[in-house]
Amino acid sequence: MDCLKAISVKEAALLKGSIEIQGSKNTVLPIMAATLLSSGISVIYNCPMIEDVQVMCQLLECLHVKTRLEDHVLTIDTRNASYEVLPDTLTKKLRSSVLLLGPILARWQKAEIGMPGGCAIGQRPIDIHLEGLMRMNVDVRVHKDILTCETFYLQGTEYHLHFPSVGATENLIMAAVGAKGRTILRGAAKEPEIIELCNYLLSMGALIEGVGTDVLIIKGTGELTSCDYCNVYDRIVAGTYLLMAAAVPSDIKLTGIEDIHYLKNVIQVASKLGVNVIKFEHYLSIQSLGKVLANDFKTGIYPEFPTDLQPVLITVLLKAGGNSSVTETVFENRFGIVKELAKLDAKIDIKGQTAFIKGNARLQGHTVKAADLRQGAALVIAGLICKGYTTVTDISYIERGYEDIVRDLQSVGVEATYV
Repeated sequence: MDCLKAISVKEAALLKGSIEIQGSKNTVLPIMAATLLSSGISVIYNCPMIEDVQVMCQLLECLHVKTRLEDHVLTIDTRNASYEVLPDTLTKKLRSSVLLLGPILARWQKAEIGMPGGCAIGQRPIDIHLEGLMRMNVDVRVHKDILTCETFYLQGTEYHLHFPSVGATENLIMAAVGAKGRTILRGAAKEPEIIELCNYLLSMGALIEGVGTDVLIIKGTGELTSCDYCNVYDRIVAGTYLLMAAAVPSDIKLTGIEDIHYLKNVIQVASKLGVNVIKFEHYLSIQSLGKVLANDFKTGIYPEFPTDLQPVLITVLLKAGGNSSVTETVFENRFGIVKELAKLDAKIDIKGQTAFIKGNARLQGHTVKAADLRQGAALVIAGLICKGYTTVTDISYIERGYEDIVRDLQSVGVEATYV
């Protein structure tokens, strides 16, 4: 689909069918980085076939790691891995490229990478990553967007994160596993992706206490043992379709969801919007009348409602029977979707960190532009509630995290195509 630049979506009257939820993007990327901590072959099952995974594979291959992704099975061979500088032409494509810092330092005591890229949703600085690494005996230098880190050896330390950054927590955990002595991370993030990374590292032989809490104790160990991993479902993709069901009369199934624990915060919000969710053994049954209930919401650090789904929530609330609001507490610049929704005749006012959404919107299809991953997906969902056809351009952002959003929508009866 490299040559395809846009998605066309027609207004939907009913959603009926089944969507298979892909493997988690935000879980698999740090686990791919963690394979550098061992010398052997690792197999990751249920790996999403998305652009971000492909870029991470290319970064690993720069370090002479062999990767192969076929039919959602990713094989990573680190036996011949060796140190190289990671080019900024690749790192700027992927925010998660910074997660390679910890494992590279643990393995080779030096790292030089271009500054990470990704979606423009606020400053998203990496100061917490670097501050924690410096506390672990790492010398850090930044020059012309090139980050150079060196250490004689990683030294365990006690560090309190001044914000529970998911990426920084992941990076420091992986560095601490390869450090001398004990590391205590306070104020750590508690997201499901952290829990899955810790469980993977424990399977490799790491020593970690406090998994699932904001205080992690990691004892440095020798070389870890490669092991396999079955990736969990993508809670943000699942959440996208859960919220979507509120805006259109729906009777759909979301398959591939074995455990709803990681999805409880989204299910609670969907229920407030008027969605009925029933858990069966291997899927969720989702039903709604398409009559969105107005309410006030806010994003937050897990286990609160995820900021990644804020653009989708704002979009769905345009169909509410009254006025609603969404307050963003995580990123300072994540209302970029409002400008594009205005092209569809949406009425949304921004005051500080709160979006005030006028309900009962009569939206009209138009051409809109994706500017980041989640905003792009939300614009596709907006097409379901607009009169006529909506065209979303710059879909490379969407392909970074959604394996095939058109296929998913078609499976529940939506008239959606690549153009």
